[in-house]
Amino acid sequence: MIGHRVVSLVVVGVVTATVLASGPFVPVDFTSYDRPCEGGALSSQGSATIEPASIPESATLTRSAFGAEVWKLDAPDAELRASDVRGCVRLSYELSIDALGISSMSTTTVSDDSPERHRLSIPKTTLEPDRVSEERYDAEVRLVYHGVENGTAVERAVVDRSITVEVTE
Repeated sequence: MIGHRVVSLVVVGVVTATVLASGPFVPVDFTSYDRPCEGGALSSQGSATIEPASIPESATLTRSAFGAEVWKLDAPDAELRASDVRGCVRLSYELSIDALGISSMSTTTVSDDSPERHRLSIPKTTLEPDRVSEERYDAEVRLVYHGVENGTAVERAVVDRSITVEVTE
């Protein structure tokens, strides 16, 4: 009986010591995850060659079928290829509809150890029913590169195109 108690106390002691050693009071990190890009999704301290593979030419505003009385904006994903990546670059994919006063954007970071192909999605956006009154809206799609060229931080559009957003019931 005493043997079980001693083993239990040793196990509880080891777990407690591990939790305390890796907790907020003593900054010991037992993980082996390398962070390739300091700053995460906001990192833009590198360079790359970006080639768009597929950028949408249209999007839709669809009335919700479940009685929520909202319009949902759906846009196809943007697909791209990144090559000659050095360090970390940030890419943002944005869809803006000026007539409705909305802009939806997603961001990703590409680093030397990222795959060559990337897919960016516009987050699901909803609108109140009284805001949509037309059958179609003009919109702008942008794929923007944030990186460094010749030692200077740059932000440039890889793709900047006008598209049509169709309204469907």
